[in-house]
Amino acid sequence: MSKERDTNTIIIAVGGSLLVPDSIDVSFMKRLKGIVEKLINGRGMKVALVIGGGKTARVYQSALREFPHVTKEDLDWVGIKSLLLNAELVLRAFLDLSPHPKVLEQPEDFRDFSESLFIVGAHEPGFSSDTDAVLFAERLGAKEIINFSNTDYVYDKDPRKYPDAKKFTSLTWDVYRSLIPREWTPGLSVPFDPIASERAQKLGIRVAILGASLENLEHYLQGEEFKGTVIE
Repeated sequence: MSKERDTNTIIIAVGGSLLVPDSIDVSFMKRLKGIVEKLINGRGMKVALVIGGGKTARVYQSALREFPHVTKEDLDWVGIKSLLLNAELVLRAFLDLSPHPKVLEQPEDFRDFSESLFIVGAHEPGFSSDTDAVLFAERLGAKEIINFSNTDYVYDKDPRKYPDAKKFTSLTWDVYRSLIPREWTPGLSVPFDPIASERAQKLGIRVAILGASLENLEHYLQGEEFKGTVIE
């Protein structure tokens, strides 16, 4: 599948489990950095990397769930703090690309900055980094988000449990939202969270769900055939 793109600003949501599958994947970070450098210096684009908490967040949240008094907000805060650690790691590793010098935690933090690279974290409970990606897309005027994680396609049911799960290469927002829960819960594992999906649909933002292959990400960015699901 290929898809035309018409924006000079791109939002890439990087799943935390790609950065830290078990330990920190330095090789992945270096290759991602090379792709970002080509976008910025080779094609003159602005790039916002929205960093997820992934497995790091879920490990901490799993431990916290062992305490009976813990609320959803408590779980979200732990997820946010672990996500910010991932974001700070990426920021410091990418400093020689001259990004904005601080992790941006709120859309309101963004001004008319001169930099071409922004590292985005999270700021409050109630949703995942997917929603942060949508909020920053709205702020930057971007009409497209690449959701780059360990999910290669959207399926009608969990392919890990159901071998007959059907994959989609394109979906409308209405159909996609019928396939996922209506409410966000901390640690929810879906290709794109329900809060983010509702807002993206209202804003007319297209989301490309791509798997963990950096080669596949490059194919998509170059307008070539790729593996994934486009929701619009």
